[in-house]
Amino acid sequence: MEKTKEIQKKKMNARLYPLYKMISWDLLFYYSIIYLYLTQTKNFSASQVLLGDAFFTASCFFLEIPIGIAVDRLGKKKSLVFANVCMCIFTFILLIVQNYTQLLIAYFIDAIGYVIKCVCETNILYDSLPMGKGRGSLYSALDGKGASRYYIIDAITSLVAGYAFVVNSYLPIILCLIANIISTVLSTRFIDLQNQEVEPKKKGEIRRYFKGLKEATKFAFKSKRMLCLLLFFGLLSGLIYNMTSFRSGVLKQISLPEQYFGIVFAISQIMAAIFSGMQKFIQKKFGNKTLSALGIPFVVSCVIIGILVLLFNEKAIKIVVIMFILQGAIKGAYNVLIYRYLNNFTNKEIRVKLATIRNMIFNLFSILISLFGSWLLGLTTSANTLLIIGFVTTAFMLWLLYYMRDKVGLQPEEYNKEDLKYSQL
Repeated sequence: MEKTKEIQKKKMNARLYPLYKMISWDLLFYYSIIYLYLTQTKNFSASQVLLGDAFFTASCFFLEIPIGIAVDRLGKKKSLVFANVCMCIFTFILLIVQNYTQLLIAYFIDAIGYVIKCVCETNILYDSLPMGKGRGSLYSALDGKGASRYYIIDAITSLVAGYAFVVNSYLPIILCLIANIISTVLSTRFIDLQNQEVEPKKKGEIRRYFKGLKEATKFAFKSKRMLCLLLFFGLLSGLIYNMTSFRSGVLKQISLPEQYFGIVFAISQIMAAIFSGMQKFIQKKFGNKTLSALGIPFVVSCVIIGILVLLFNEKAIKIVVIMFILQGAIKGAYNVLIYRYLNNFTNKEIRVKLATIRNMIFNLFSILISLFGSWLLGLTTSANTLLIIGFVTTAFMLWLLYYMRDKVGLQPEEYNKEDLKYSQL
Protein backbone atom coordinates (compact mmCIF):
# COMPACT_ATOMS: atom_id res chain seq x y z
CA MET A 1 0.00 0.00 0.00
CA GLU A 2 2.79 2.40 0.96
CA LYS A 3 4.65 1.52 -2.23
CA THR A 4 1.52 2.23 -4.32
CA LYS A 5 1.16 5.69 -2.72
CA GLU A 6 4.80 6.43 -3.48
CA ILE A 7 4.30 5.42 -7.12
CA GLN A 8 1.24 7.69 -7.36
CA LYS A 9 3.20 10.61 -5.91
CA LYS A 10 5.94 10.08 -8.48
CA LYS A 11 3.42 9.96 -11.32
CA MET A 12 1.83 13.21 -10.15
CA ASN A 13 5.22 14.94 -10.10
CA ALA A 14 6.12 13.58 -13.53
CA ARG A 15 2.80 14.81 -14.99
CA LEU A 16 3.15 18.25 -13.41
CA TYR A 17 6.79 18.78 -14.37
CA PRO A 18 6.34 19.65 -18.12
CA LEU A 19 3.63 22.21 -17.23
CA TYR A 20 5.77 23.68 -14.48
CA LYS A 21 8.84 23.89 -16.71
CA MET A 22 6.81 25.53 -19.47
CA ILE A 23 6.16 28.53 -17.18
CA SER A 24 8.99 28.38 -14.70
CA TRP A 25 12.19 27.23 -16.39
CA ASP A 26 13.40 30.80 -16.68
CA LEU A 27 12.09 34.35 -16.59
CA LEU A 28 9.41 35.14 -19.17
CA PHE A 29 9.03 38.63 -20.77
CA TYR A 30 12.57 39.33 -19.53
CA TYR A 31 15.59 38.48 -21.64
CA SER A 32 14.62 40.20 -24.87
CA ILE A 33 14.32 43.60 -23.16
CA ILE A 34 16.36 43.53 -19.95
CA TYR A 35 19.46 45.03 -21.58
CA LEU A 36 17.40 47.90 -22.98
CA TYR A 37 15.49 48.27 -19.70
CA LEU A 38 18.66 48.59 -17.64
CA THR A 39 20.58 50.81 -20.09
CA GLN A 40 17.76 53.07 -21.27
CA THR A 41 15.08 53.09 -18.56
CA LYS A 42 17.42 52.80 -15.55
CA ASN A 43 20.45 54.46 -17.20
CA PHE A 44 23.09 51.85 -16.33
CA SER A 45 26.06 51.44 -18.71
CA ALA A 46 26.67 48.31 -20.81
CA SER A 47 29.74 47.56 -18.71
CA GLN A 48 27.67 47.87 -15.50
CA VAL A 49 25.08 45.46 -16.89
CA LEU A 50 27.72 42.81 -17.61
CA LEU A 51 29.39 43.50 -14.26
CA GLY A 52 25.98 42.90 -12.68
CA ASP A 53 25.86 39.55 -14.47
CA ALA A 54 29.25 38.74 -12.95
CA PHE A 55 27.97 39.69 -9.48
CA PHE A 56 24.94 37.45 -10.00
CA THR A 57 27.04 34.44 -10.97
CA ALA A 58 29.54 35.13 -8.17
CA SER A 59 26.61 35.17 -5.73
CA CYS A 60 25.43 31.86 -7.17
CA PHE A 61 28.89 30.40 -6.67
CA PHE A 62 29.12 31.32 -2.99
CA LEU A 63 25.51 30.30 -2.32
CA GLU A 64 25.84 26.79 -3.76
CA ILE A 65 26.97 24.99 -0.60
CA PRO A 66 24.73 26.85 1.91
CA ILE A 67 21.75 26.28 -0.37
CA GLY A 68 22.70 22.63 -0.88
CA ILE A 69 22.56 22.20 2.90
CA ALA A 70 19.22 24.05 3.08
CA VAL A 71 17.69 21.88 0.35
CA ASP A 72 18.85 18.74 2.17
CA ARG A 73 17.13 19.96 5.35
CA LEU A 74 13.94 21.43 3.89
CA GLY A 75 13.34 19.05 1.01
CA LYS A 76 13.11 19.86 -2.68
CA LYS A 77 9.47 20.96 -2.73
CA LYS A 78 9.65 23.55 0.08
CA SER A 79 12.93 24.81 -1.31
CA LEU A 80 11.46 25.18 -4.79
CA VAL A 81 8.47 27.17 -3.52
CA PHE A 82 10.84 29.50 -1.66
CA ALA A 83 12.96 29.87 -4.81
CA ASN A 84 9.99 31.02 -6.84
CA VAL A 85 9.06 33.52 -4.12
CA CYS A 86 12.60 34.91 -4.44
CA MET A 87 12.07 35.36 -8.18
CA CYS A 88 8.91 37.36 -7.46
CA ILE A 89 10.81 39.63 -5.07
CA PHE A 90 13.61 40.05 -7.63
CA THR A 91 11.30 41.23 -10.39
CA PHE A 92 9.46 43.58 -8.00
CA ILE A 93 12.76 45.24 -7.02
CA LEU A 94 13.59 45.70 -10.72
CA LEU A 95 10.47 47.82 -11.03
CA ILE A 96 11.52 50.22 -8.26
CA VAL A 97 15.34 50.10 -8.52
CA GLN A 98 16.93 53.56 -8.27
CA ASN A 99 20.66 52.90 -8.05
CA TYR A 100 23.31 50.28 -8.74
CA THR A 101 23.43 49.04 -5.12
CA GLN A 102 19.72 48.22 -5.26
CA LEU A 103 20.27 46.42 -8.56
CA LEU A 104 22.97 44.27 -6.97
CA ILE A 105 20.63 43.45 -4.07
CA ALA A 106 18.03 42.37 -6.62
CA TYR A 107 20.61 40.17 -8.36
CA PHE A 108 21.57 38.58 -5.04
CA ILE A 109 17.94 37.62 -4.34
CA ASP A 110 17.69 36.36 -7.92
CA ALA A 111 20.79 34.23 -7.28
CA ILE A 112 19.19 32.61 -4.23
CA GLY A 113 16.14 31.60 -6.25
CA TYR A 114 18.16 30.54 -9.27
CA VAL A 115 20.53 28.28 -7.33
CA ILE A 116 17.70 26.54 -5.52
CA LYS A 117 15.87 25.98 -8.81
CA CYS A 118 19.00 24.54 -10.42
CA VAL A 119 19.49 22.10 -7.53
CA CYS A 120 15.85 21.04 -7.23
CA GLU A 121 14.05 21.10 -10.56
CA THR A 122 15.75 18.41 -12.65
CA ASN A 123 16.24 16.25 -9.55
CA ILE A 124 12.52 16.37 -8.72
CA LEU A 125 11.80 14.92 -12.15
CA TYR A 126 14.60 12.35 -12.09
CA ASP A 127 13.61 11.17 -8.60
CA SER A 128 10.04 10.69 -9.85
CA LEU A 129 10.92 8.31 -12.68
CA PRO A 130 11.06 4.50 -12.39
CA MET A 131 14.53 2.98 -12.28
CA GLY A 132 15.64 1.00 -15.30
CA LYS A 133 17.48 1.32 -18.59
CA GLY A 134 14.78 3.56 -20.03
CA ARG A 135 15.05 6.10 -17.23
CA GLY A 136 17.38 8.44 -19.15
CA SER A 137 15.19 8.37 -22.25
CA LEU A 138 12.03 8.99 -20.23
CA TYR A 139 13.72 11.86 -18.45
CA SER A 140 14.76 13.40 -21.78
CA ALA A 141 11.24 12.98 -23.17
CA LEU A 142 9.50 14.71 -20.24
CA ASP A 143 12.20 17.35 -19.79
CA GLY A 144 12.25 17.98 -23.55
CA LYS A 145 8.46 18.30 -23.57
CA GLY A 146 8.60 20.96 -20.89
CA ALA A 147 11.56 22.68 -22.54
CA SER A 148 9.94 22.86 -25.98
CA ARG A 149 6.75 24.28 -24.47
CA TYR A 150 8.79 26.82 -22.52
CA TYR A 151 10.60 27.97 -25.66
CA ILE A 152 7.28 28.47 -27.46
CA ILE A 153 5.82 30.43 -24.54
CA ASP A 154 9.07 32.37 -24.21
CA ALA A 155 8.99 33.19 -27.92
CA ILE A 156 5.46 34.58 -27.62
CA THR A 157 6.24 36.53 -24.44
CA SER A 158 9.47 37.89 -25.96
CA LEU A 159 7.52 39.18 -28.94
CA VAL A 160 4.98 40.79 -26.62
CA ALA A 161 7.76 42.20 -24.44
CA GLY A 162 9.46 43.91 -27.39
CA TYR A 163 6.34 45.85 -28.38
CA ALA A 164 5.24 46.38 -24.75
CA PHE A 165 8.62 47.98 -24.05
CA VAL A 166 8.02 50.57 -26.77
CA VAL A 167 4.61 51.39 -25.24
CA ASN A 168 5.89 51.46 -21.64
CA SER A 169 9.29 50.12 -20.63
CA TYR A 170 7.94 48.90 -17.26
CA LEU A 171 5.24 46.69 -18.79
CA PRO A 172 7.48 43.66 -19.59
CA ILE A 173 8.80 43.60 -16.01
CA ILE A 174 5.25 43.71 -14.61
CA LEU A 175 4.30 40.80 -16.89
CA CYS A 176 7.43 38.95 -15.74
CA LEU A 177 6.31 39.38 -12.12
CA ILE A 178 2.88 37.94 -12.94
CA ALA A 179 4.52 34.90 -14.59
CA ASN A 180 6.67 34.38 -11.49
CA ILE A 181 3.59 34.41 -9.28
CA ILE A 182 2.06 31.67 -11.47
CA SER A 183 5.31 29.69 -11.16
CA THR A 184 5.12 29.96 -7.36
CA VAL A 185 1.58 28.57 -7.35
CA LEU A 186 2.58 25.64 -9.60
CA SER A 187 5.59 24.79 -7.44
CA THR A 188 3.30 24.24 -4.45
CA ARG A 189 1.68 21.31 -6.30
CA PHE A 190 4.80 19.10 -6.28
CA ILE A 191 5.06 16.34 -3.68
CA ASP A 192 8.33 16.05 -1.77
CA LEU A 193 9.35 12.41 -2.13
CA GLN A 194 11.90 12.74 0.65
CA ASN A 195 9.00 12.85 3.11
CA GLN A 196 11.11 14.95 5.44
CA GLU A 197 8.16 16.29 7.38
CA VAL A 198 7.78 12.93 9.15
CA GLU A 199 11.45 12.13 9.51
CA PRO A 200 13.14 13.39 12.68
CA LYS A 201 16.15 15.62 12.14
CA LYS A 202 19.34 13.87 13.13
CA LYS A 203 22.43 15.30 14.74
CA GLY A 204 25.43 15.81 12.52
CA GLU A 205 23.30 16.49 9.44
CA ILE A 206 25.55 19.30 8.18
CA ARG A 207 28.62 17.15 8.77
CA ARG A 208 27.04 14.36 6.73
CA TYR A 209 26.18 16.83 3.98
CA PHE A 210 29.79 17.97 3.70
CA LYS A 211 30.94 14.36 3.78
CA GLY A 212 28.57 13.61 0.89
CA LEU A 213 29.73 16.72 -0.96
CA LYS A 214 33.35 15.69 -0.44
CA GLU A 215 32.61 12.22 -1.86
CA ALA A 216 30.79 13.76 -4.83
CA THR A 217 33.73 16.12 -5.46
CA LYS A 218 36.18 13.21 -5.40
CA PHE A 219 33.94 11.32 -7.79
CA ALA A 220 33.65 14.34 -10.12
CA PHE A 221 37.43 14.66 -10.40
CA LYS A 222 38.33 10.97 -10.41
CA SER A 223 35.72 10.10 -13.03
CA LYS A 224 37.17 11.39 -16.30
CA ARG A 225 33.74 11.15 -17.88
CA MET A 226 32.09 13.35 -15.24
CA LEU A 227 34.96 15.84 -15.17
CA CYS A 228 34.79 16.30 -18.94
CA LEU A 229 31.01 16.77 -18.86
CA LEU A 230 31.25 19.31 -16.04
CA LEU A 231 33.92 21.35 -17.87
CA PHE A 232 31.91 21.26 -21.09
CA PHE A 233 28.78 22.28 -19.20
CA GLY A 234 30.58 25.14 -17.48
CA LEU A 235 32.04 26.50 -20.71
CA LEU A 236 29.03 26.32 -23.02
CA SER A 237 26.35 27.10 -20.42
CA GLY A 238 28.44 30.03 -19.14
CA LEU A 239 28.70 31.41 -22.68
CA ILE A 240 24.97 30.87 -23.35
CA TYR A 241 24.11 32.72 -20.14
CA ASN A 242 26.20 35.76 -21.13
CA MET A 243 24.90 35.78 -24.71
CA THR A 244 21.80 37.72 -23.56
CA SER A 245 23.89 40.83 -22.93
CA PHE A 246 26.28 40.24 -25.85
CA ARG A 247 23.42 39.74 -28.30
CA SER A 248 21.55 42.86 -27.18
CA GLY A 249 24.74 44.92 -27.32
CA VAL A 250 25.50 43.76 -30.87
CA LEU A 251 21.93 44.36 -32.08
CA LYS A 252 22.02 47.84 -30.58
CA GLN A 253 25.41 48.49 -32.24
CA ILE A 254 24.05 47.62 -35.70
CA SER A 255 21.03 49.91 -35.05
CA LEU A 256 18.25 47.33 -34.95
CA PRO A 257 15.02 49.09 -33.81
CA GLU A 258 14.00 48.26 -30.23
CA GLN A 259 10.72 46.61 -31.16
CA TYR A 260 12.59 44.06 -33.29
CA PHE A 261 14.70 42.84 -30.37
CA GLY A 262 11.72 40.79 -29.21
CA ILE A 263 11.18 39.38 -32.70
CA VAL A 264 14.78 38.15 -32.96
CA PHE A 265 14.57 36.61 -29.51
CA ALA A 266 11.15 35.08 -30.27
CA ILE A 267 12.36 33.39 -33.45
CA SER A 268 15.43 32.10 -31.57
CA GLN A 269 13.18 30.60 -28.91
CA ILE A 270 10.91 29.00 -31.50
CA MET A 271 13.97 27.32 -33.01
CA ALA A 272 15.02 26.27 -29.50
CA ALA A 273 11.58 24.71 -29.01
CA ILE A 274 11.82 22.80 -32.30
CA PHE A 275 15.32 21.52 -31.62
CA SER A 276 14.63 20.61 -27.99
CA GLY A 277 11.87 18.37 -29.34
CA MET A 278 14.37 16.91 -31.82
CA GLN A 279 16.92 15.96 -29.14
CA LYS A 280 16.31 12.21 -29.65
CA PHE A 281 16.94 12.54 -33.39
CA ILE A 282 20.06 14.64 -32.77
CA GLN A 283 21.39 12.12 -30.24
CA LYS A 284 20.75 9.24 -32.67
CA LYS A 285 22.23 11.16 -35.60
CA PHE A 286 25.51 12.20 -33.97
CA GLY A 287 25.90 9.56 -31.25
CA ASN A 288 29.01 10.16 -29.17
CA LYS A 289 29.80 13.23 -31.32
CA THR A 290 26.66 15.06 -30.18
CA LEU A 291 28.42 17.51 -27.87
CA SER A 292 30.91 18.38 -30.62
CA ALA A 293 28.04 18.92 -33.09
CA LEU A 294 26.42 21.36 -30.65
CA GLY A 295 29.43 23.05 -29.06
CA ILE A 296 31.63 23.88 -32.05
CA PRO A 297 28.94 25.66 -34.15
CA PHE A 298 27.90 27.74 -31.13
CA VAL A 299 31.34 29.10 -30.26
CA VAL A 300 32.34 29.56 -33.90
CA SER A 301 29.14 31.53 -34.56
CA CYS A 302 30.32 34.09 -31.98
CA VAL A 303 33.50 34.60 -34.02
CA ILE A 304 31.53 34.89 -37.27
CA ILE A 305 29.16 37.50 -35.78
CA GLY A 306 32.08 39.58 -34.51
CA ILE A 307 33.87 39.48 -37.89
CA LEU A 308 30.72 40.35 -39.84
CA VAL A 309 29.93 43.40 -37.71
CA LEU A 310 33.59 44.48 -37.72
CA LEU A 311 33.79 44.36 -41.52
CA PHE A 312 30.27 45.29 -42.64
CA ASN A 313 28.46 46.77 -39.59
CA GLU A 314 24.77 47.41 -40.41
CA LYS A 315 25.03 45.73 -43.84
CA ALA A 316 25.52 42.35 -42.13
CA ILE A 317 22.34 42.61 -40.05
CA LYS A 318 20.51 39.73 -41.79
CA ILE A 319 23.35 37.23 -41.42
CA VAL A 320 23.99 38.34 -37.84
CA VAL A 321 20.34 37.71 -36.95
CA ILE A 322 20.53 34.27 -38.62
CA MET A 323 23.58 33.45 -36.48
CA PHE A 324 21.71 34.39 -33.30
CA ILE A 325 18.77 32.22 -34.39
CA LEU A 326 21.19 29.32 -35.02
CA GLN A 327 22.48 29.75 -31.48
CA GLY A 328 18.91 29.49 -30.22
CA ALA A 329 18.43 26.18 -32.05
CA ILE A 330 21.64 24.76 -30.60
CA LYS A 331 20.68 25.93 -27.11
CA GLY A 332 17.34 24.09 -27.35
CA ALA A 333 18.85 20.67 -27.99
CA TYR A 334 21.84 21.21 -25.70
CA ASN A 335 19.84 22.23 -22.62
CA VAL A 336 17.94 18.93 -22.68
CA LEU A 337 20.77 16.58 -23.60
CA ILE A 338 23.47 17.92 -21.25
CA TYR A 339 21.35 17.28 -18.13
CA ARG A 340 20.60 13.77 -19.35
CA TYR A 341 24.32 13.08 -19.73
CA LEU A 342 25.11 14.58 -16.33
CA ASN A 343 22.41 12.53 -14.58
CA ASN A 344 23.26 9.25 -16.29
CA PHE A 345 25.05 6.65 -14.13
CA THR A 346 24.13 8.45 -10.88
CA ASN A 347 21.86 7.60 -7.96
CA LYS A 348 19.43 9.76 -5.99
CA GLU A 349 21.88 10.53 -3.18
CA ILE A 350 24.74 11.72 -5.36
CA ARG A 351 22.68 13.78 -7.83
CA VAL A 352 21.93 16.72 -5.51
CA LYS A 353 25.62 16.95 -4.51
CA LEU A 354 26.70 16.73 -8.15
CA ALA A 355 24.17 19.46 -9.01
CA THR A 356 25.91 21.70 -6.47
CA ILE A 357 29.34 20.98 -8.00
CA ARG A 358 27.95 21.36 -11.51
CA ASN A 359 26.45 24.77 -10.74
CA MET A 360 29.63 25.97 -9.02
CA ILE A 361 31.65 25.14 -12.14
CA PHE A 362 29.05 26.84 -14.33
CA ASN A 363 29.18 29.94 -12.13
CA LEU A 364 32.98 30.05 -12.27
CA PHE A 365 32.94 30.01 -16.07
CA SER A 366 30.12 32.58 -16.15
CA ILE A 367 32.00 34.91 -13.80
CA LEU A 368 35.15 34.71 -15.92
CA ILE A 369 33.24 35.38 -19.15
CA SER A 370 31.24 38.24 -17.57
CA LEU A 371 34.28 39.93 -16.03
CA PHE A 372 36.33 39.53 -19.21
CA GLY A 373 33.42 40.83 -21.27
CA SER A 374 32.82 43.78 -18.95
CA TRP A 375 36.51 44.73 -19.15
CA LEU A 376 36.48 44.45 -22.96
CA LEU A 377 33.31 46.56 -23.23
CA GLY A 378 35.15 49.35 -21.43
CA LEU A 379 37.75 49.25 -24.21
CA THR A 380 35.90 48.36 -27.40
CA THR A 381 32.51 47.64 -29.00
CA SER A 382 30.05 44.84 -28.27
CA ALA A 383 30.86 43.10 -31.56
CA ASN A 384 34.62 43.18 -30.93
CA THR A 385 34.01 41.89 -27.41
CA LEU A 386 32.01 38.95 -28.78
CA LEU A 387 34.70 38.31 -31.41
CA ILE A 388 37.47 38.05 -28.80
CA ILE A 389 35.40 35.91 -26.43
CA GLY A 390 34.43 33.72 -29.39
CA PHE A 391 38.10 33.08 -30.25
CA VAL A 392 38.98 32.24 -26.63
CA THR A 393 36.02 29.88 -26.10
CA THR A 394 36.57 28.18 -29.47
CA ALA A 395 40.18 27.41 -28.57
CA PHE A 396 39.17 26.00 -25.18
CA MET A 397 36.28 24.05 -26.71
CA LEU A 398 38.52 22.38 -29.32
CA TRP A 399 41.05 21.37 -26.66
CA LEU A 400 38.32 20.01 -24.38
CA LEU A 401 36.64 17.99 -27.13
CA TYR A 402 40.00 16.49 -28.07
CA TYR A 403 40.55 15.50 -24.44
CA MET A 404 37.01 14.04 -24.21
CA ARG A 405 37.23 11.87 -27.30
CA ASP A 406 37.93 8.58 -25.44
CA LYS A 407 36.25 9.47 -22.14
CA VAL A 408 32.64 10.43 -22.98
CA GLY A 409 29.95 8.78 -25.10
CA LEU A 410 31.10 5.20 -24.54
CA GLN A 411 29.02 2.09 -23.88
CA PRO A 412 28.49 1.31 -20.14
CA GLU A 413 30.84 -1.67 -20.30
CA GLU A 414 33.60 0.55 -21.71
CA TYR A 415 33.73 2.84 -18.66
CA ASN A 416 35.96 2.06 -15.70
CA LYS A 417 34.70 1.35 -12.16
CA GLU A 418 35.18 4.96 -11.04
CA ASP A 419 32.89 6.26 -13.81
CA LEU A 420 30.15 3.82 -12.76
CA LYS A 421 30.68 4.10 -9.00
CA TYR A 422 27.24 5.60 -8.40
CA SER A 423 25.47 4.01 -11.36
CA GLN A 424 21.80 3.19 -10.81
CA LEU A 425 20.26 2.17 -14.08
